[in-house]
Amino acid sequence: MSAKRPPKSTPATAAPAAGPQVILKPLKPALIAGLAHTVPVLVRVQAPDADPSVVPVRRPYHLSLVIDRSGSMSGNPLQEAVRCSSHIVDRLLPTDVASLVTFDHKATLLAPAQPVGDRRALHRALAGIQCGGNTDLYGGWATGADSLLRDAASASIARIILLTDGNANAGELTEAPQIAERCTHAAARGITTSTYGLGRDFNETLMIAMARAGGGNHYYGDTAADLFEPFAEEFDLISNLYARHVRLSIATCPGVGMKVLNDYPVDARAGVPAISLPDIPWGAEAWVLVELSIPAGFVPKPGMPLLQAGVTGTSLERAPIAFPEALLAMDTVSPQVWDALTADSLVHSRHAEVEASRLLEQARTAADAGDWDRVQALIESAGRRFGDQPWVQEVLASLEQIARQRDQARFGKESLYTAMKMRSRVAAKDEGLFDIAREAEVPRFLRRDGSQGTKGMGRPRT
Repeated sequence: MSAKRPPKSTPATAAPAAGPQVILKPLKPALIAGLAHTVPVLVRVQAPDADPSVVPVRRPYHLSLVIDRSGSMSGNPLQEAVRCSSHIVDRLLPTDVASLVTFDHKATLLAPAQPVGDRRALHRALAGIQCGGNTDLYGGWATGADSLLRDAASASIARIILLTDGNANAGELTEAPQIAERCTHAAARGITTSTYGLGRDFNETLMIAMARAGGGNHYYGDTAADLFEPFAEEFDLISNLYARHVRLSIATCPGVGMKVLNDYPVDARAGVPAISLPDIPWGAEAWVLVELSIPAGFVPKPGMPLLQAGVTGTSLERAPIAFPEALLAMDTVSPQVWDALTADSLVHSRHAEVEASRLLEQARTAADAGDWDRVQALIESAGRRFGDQPWVQEVLASLEQIARQRDQARFGKESLYTAMKMRSRVAAKDEGLFDIAREAEVPRFLRRDGSQGTKGMGRPRT
């Protein structure tokens, strides 16, 4: 079985780039002469389109499936977790390596990390999983990490896929910061972590913290059946990766301030901020929105860029990827001329997503406090403010349905996962305004779903 590639992007205005690209796009293409103001700039880090004539040859994937079998998973949740895991197993190559771990009050290594072969051993182990007691989540994760550690350096990707419907309430570690720190250490040794939360009672703060610290992805499902699509999305994403360990370094000219609006980890120890970006699939882009602070009286010096960006990354074969340096120079114009300039629609749209994500977090805080009037007011305010953004409108409609039910647990999870999606997602290079029919045609990992926790594209079930 060969790894699939996503459909080629075909922008109408340009031929696909032959190599990786870094594009700097300001909201408007000029500065306001003499006035202090802020300038949103979209940084687009793009992978080339895959060449369909090239048969990919990759090093083996190393995956550890870590499944919660505590008592709350009894019945359909555990059955669906096994079904999702079986789907992943069936899509692995015989040369890929997989381990299987279950956990309740203790962790059990059901299948050690070894080549998948004909898959029968893994399917037998999955079929034998039974429910147990409490939830030693950290113990399960750590057992999965240990199973991959020895050969992680030989893998194109080594990843833990953790599924749970509860909290870490047993074992050596139970607090989110300590567990997330261990995920950071594992990522430094080549083992990343993706998390899947199920239902109403899992700890979404812990799940997201583990995935962010561990360099993986985070998903959740309202029901066990809702997890099948995220599992498929995860594997499709892994199978189509172009660049990993992507880091963006940005510098401004003297006198110009800068703020990163996305929620990416930023390392400023070297003096120039280095931003850790998501892994980038073929034919897609990771993006960052920065806000430049232009002081009053600022005049760009001839030949000096306002902003410059450098990107580093590695392929799945661990070879460095040469991204070209990007420079942004801007002239000054009068306020009257600046007002007449047309704002870039994509920069405007991504800026709206980031701003909307902040409002969703405010609504989550209000819901946690039981202030549903405040939640409704925030949703209505966002609806007016982002009336020209169809995806934001679809998200708000989904959240409004949950708010009407006053379901605090579900609203908290949906608002948090959606906010994270809005400001830390990869996107199609030719992405336009949201349209449900068009979204269904792009790869799963590039879709803008109206709801994060329910299966499919639509609004949550009532």
